Amino acid sequence: MKDMMLVNGRMPTSTPEAQGIPSWAVSNFFERMKREELELHSIQIVRNGSLVVDAVAAPYTKNSFHRIFSAAKGVVATGMMFAVQEGYFNLDDLVVPKLPKEWIPEDLDERWNRLTIYHLLTMNTGHDCDTLFQMWGKSDCWIKTFFEVRPAYEPGTYFRYDMGAQYVMNELIRLAVGMDLGEYLTPRVFEPLGIEFTNNYTEPEGLFFSSTIQFHPDALTKLAQFYLQKGSWEGKQLLREDLAVMAGMHHSPSHHYNDANSGQPDSNSGYGFHMWRNRVGGFRFSGGQGQFGIVLPDQNMAVGIMATEHKNRRILDVFFEEIFPHLYLMPRQEDPQAYETMTRMCGELNLAPDTGIFEDTAAQMVQNSRYKLEENEVGQQEIGFEFLDGEVRIHSVWRNKETEFRCGTDGHWIKNPGAGYLLNKNDPDHIADLDRIFYYDEWETMLSGGWESPDTFVFTLRSDSLLCGYTYKCRFLGDEIEISIPDHAVVPRKEADKTVMHQITGTRI
Repeated sequence: MKDMMLVNGRMPTSTPEAQGIPSWAVSNFFERMKREELELHSIQIVRNGSLVVDAVAAPYTKNSFHRIFSAAKGVVATGMMFAVQEGYFNLDDLVVPKLPKEWIPEDLDERWNRLTIYHLLTMNTGHDCDTLFQMWGKSDCWIKTFFEVRPAYEPGTYFRYDMGAQYVMNELIRLAVGMDLGEYLTPRVFEPLGIEFTNNYTEPEGLFFSSTIQFHPDALTKLAQFYLQKGSWEGKQLLREDLAVMAGMHHSPSHHYNDANSGQPDSNSGYGFHMWRNRVGGFRFSGGQGQFGIVLPDQNMAVGIMATEHKNRRILDVFFEEIFPHLYLMPRQEDPQAYETMTRMCGELNLAPDTGIFEDTAAQMVQNSRYKLEENEVGQQEIGFEFLDGEVRIHSVWRNKETEFRCGTDGHWIKNPGAGYLLNKNDPDHIADLDRIFYYDEWETMLSGGWESPDTFVFTLRSDSLLCGYTYKCRFLGDEIEISIPDHAVVPRKEADKTVMHQITGTRI
């Protein structure tokens, strides 16, 4: 297998058919995503070294940073592989002697003295719980907390997905190489692959480069391609082939593991070095809410997906049901009509609400009207609308703050610097960390909307700093307004029900 060779710094492109993929299968994937209301943000498919599918959902762009959550574990494991290659570690090195004594509990369980680097990489630490939940918001020294949670098993004998393991490994690398993992990987992987990143340190020590890594949409695709090429990139062996291959191998059974709190789908096919094995073969970087870098060696294919979807297993299922079964080894006959349809679907991928075109709407009737709202749980006091050519001005009084929002139409998004939110229980400073993209200004929001029916105007509020969006439906009934707001505008998104809408009513002033 030859390496993919970039063209002017970009991945070379091809039609899907030329690489044995029917374009209609990709279109079916997009249709299933929409039909099942799965929030896909981007997808790239590379086969035989050519990029055949490339789509980013507006308002995101190819230069947008995006959280990757636990897909970062594979990045940490990559750092450890380079550290092994450079002689800082051996896989069978004991962990405890390499850490500062102040991070080791005085009553250390004697089994920890047999914990190795390999055990950390394969999540065979001996824990029977995920230690992150003992660390997060509770501990001022996460490494010490990891060892304070006593093992239930001898290290190396039992797989348990334990997010604390990545933090121990991350810190081992930092102590050994004298820099954080981002700095360490930049000349070794990120720069050669053309990967840009940003990071926000949320842990108490402020040391860890891990699950808060944020990448552009192509990064997981490139990392998957890097492992598909066994650690080589454009003809240069960056990581030793044996280490790159070892990272994706089946090192431990995981068929007994089923923990909905981990956010990990397809978790019963085995585990590699902080990467999951796929049920169809190969392995993947895998992060909560739908962040995947899928490596499929038998198909010579790499796939990168980013999303915000609690039902992230469905994203994998749809890919493996709609695209994977239709792969051919040899090129297919070109299908211009199917390719045109697929290309249009890629270009039109958009997180704006579905709207229609109607001969007559309530726009004229409610033009420049303002509505006083009944007392409500989100603190919205007034709302008003001005319908212009190509945009809508939305006048908001929210918690005594008066703001005018500009809302694009027909899938167009308009940014509102400093505007913040409306119709939401929280302000941008109080959104859960799991919903944040840390790089951007939280108070700059963007809106897009249109008419869902002749009497109902619908709009979505998003932000570069938000993984999720908020879609509101405003129904005009004479001098009355009825606003439907999503459940996650009222309760935390991880507790919200997509089928629940809250109602606010108001009267024209």
